[in-house]
Amino acid sequence: MVEQLSSTDAATLARAMGLADDELAVIEAQLGRVPTRSELAVFAGMWSEHCSYKSTRHLLATLPRRSPRVLAGPGAHAGVVDVGEGWAVAFKVESHNHPSAVEPYQGAATGVGGILRDIIAEGARPCAVMDSLCFGMPAEPQNRRLQRGVVAGIAGYGNAFGVPNVGGRTAFDARYQGNPLVNALAAGLIRPDALRTAAAAGEGNAVIYVGARTGRDGILGAAFASTELGADTVEDRPHVQVGDPFSGKKLMEACLGFTPQAGLVACQDMGACGITCAITEMSAAGGCGMEIELERVPLREAGMPAAEILLSESQERFMFVVRAADEQAALAYFRGFGVQAEIVGRVTAGGRVRVCHHGELVVDLPAELVVGGTPSRPWPTAELPPAPDYPPFAAPADCGAVLLELLGAPGITDLTPLWSHYDQTVGNRTVRGPAQASAAVLRLPGSTRGFALTLTGNGEWCAADPYLGTQAVLAEVARNLACAGAELVAITDGLNLGSPTDPRESQRLTRVIAGLKEGLERLGVPVTGGNVSLYNESPLGAIPPTPMIGGLGLVADVTRVPAAGLGAGQRLALLGWAPGEPSTSCYGRLRTGLPGAGR
Repeated sequence: MVEQLSSTDAATLARAMGLADDELAVIEAQLGRVPTRSELAVFAGMWSEHCSYKSTRHLLATLPRRSPRVLAGPGAHAGVVDVGEGWAVAFKVESHNHPSAVEPYQGAATGVGGILRDIIAEGARPCAVMDSLCFGMPAEPQNRRLQRGVVAGIAGYGNAFGVPNVGGRTAFDARYQGNPLVNALAAGLIRPDALRTAAAAGEGNAVIYVGARTGRDGILGAAFASTELGADTVEDRPHVQVGDPFSGKKLMEACLGFTPQAGLVACQDMGACGITCAITEMSAAGGCGMEIELERVPLREAGMPAAEILLSESQERFMFVVRAADEQAALAYFRGFGVQAEIVGRVTAGGRVRVCHHGELVVDLPAELVVGGTPSRPWPTAELPPAPDYPPFAAPADCGAVLLELLGAPGITDLTPLWSHYDQTVGNRTVRGPAQASAAVLRLPGSTRGFALTLTGNGEWCAADPYLGTQAVLAEVARNLACAGAELVAITDGLNLGSPTDPRESQRLTRVIAGLKEGLERLGVPVTGGNVSLYNESPLGAIPPTPMIGGLGLVADVTRVPAAGLGAGQRLALLGWAPGEPSTSCYGRLRTGLPGAGR
């Protein structure tokens, strides 16, 4: 028999899973009953900040999303932009901050793996990744350990998978101590008529699980990503997924080769919340339901209860909806690639997701309630304190000595030892990589046309002024692309901030998005999707508000991309001048000794 919880037990369990009392009240009112243990787990994952965007969706809705080039925008697996020559680029940025703080190698590796699967789910073949990283000061052994692990994880997954890492940014600032930022961007090429959907359809069609077996790694990882890190994070390691890039590569080839002609109706990768997210979002998107039999799911470990199977975030997994007439051929196709493939359910009418485990009904929920029913949380805001009075500092007596000091500062010093771990040219599309230009340039197949990518952020600017700082980051994105001969046509954003329950952090969040909105409107550029990572706080306090903005630009001729280096006898010209606040410069931080000095 399915365990029936009392209202008291349900309230206690819901709080332990991260659900608020008012959220449980909405669930019980909508269902007309007390949810089961497994249903509470479903809501805890899907109504977490990481999955529901309950604190930001009303703000994100104000951002411009449309342009003639945008083929898929927010809500799709990844944004897709028409770049001409019969090609489109799918691109998106994602964060894996908390997992990387707990287990830096696997946290960073699965961040890369997860964003690659978003690109694959859209039907695109990945052609590039980038990363934007923020660490505490490298003098601290803990920060050096985190940096080594994160860089090794990014390299270990991307290199083995066979996708080039073409650029990004690394910053060092004391305010990221205990809560590093690990944001990854991926891009892929696709024909515009080959875009895929996550919308399930066709009553009786098969729901097919494809990929690695399900284990106990990453259970309720989405909820974990929606809470603050404590002083001791070792106990959080079960929330971190474990990646396998070789399996991921094999799975990619299988997924991209499976077409509508072979029976493909819809697909979705199993990332945050795993099976739960896939079956509820696919059902809600298609206005239908599903009946799932969990005992058919391939498991790594025997004896896993229903809630663990539903919420596991084991990597390298996809869920497909396949025409019933083609289901057996589909199983044979996927197994021919050496990956697991099992029919775990059927598409149904009516909009409800029903999950059975060994004959017992453990979940019976409206898909739309799970996916779209999260109560919005517009947190109270408070006026931000005025900018601090920075200590005055005199002009340097020896500019040469200052230059040497700056060149040796973390973040400015030669970072080749860091990015040299990454393969920048695999795939033979990279025209400009990390050491050659301020933005990466890649060529389109069979053409001299191409596209450029950049990914950057600046917590110092946004700590001084979240509104203007975000616009300055957006302007830097446009300049980086311009220096590579590219015109900015779309962005993807990863917004990293502290806890919105703090009224001042909530105000910083509001100002970051407002600044981004105005900047995009002035430039006439849309946002095609991205990620919001909140609760980035350690026992030392909140991180600086750090929006990471990825830009996509068009390159008319990749053979004419401007060089980044200087030649003997060439003249330098300074175009434009905005003095700004000297304290937010690296030199100013070094002179004042304020947090972030040496970035």
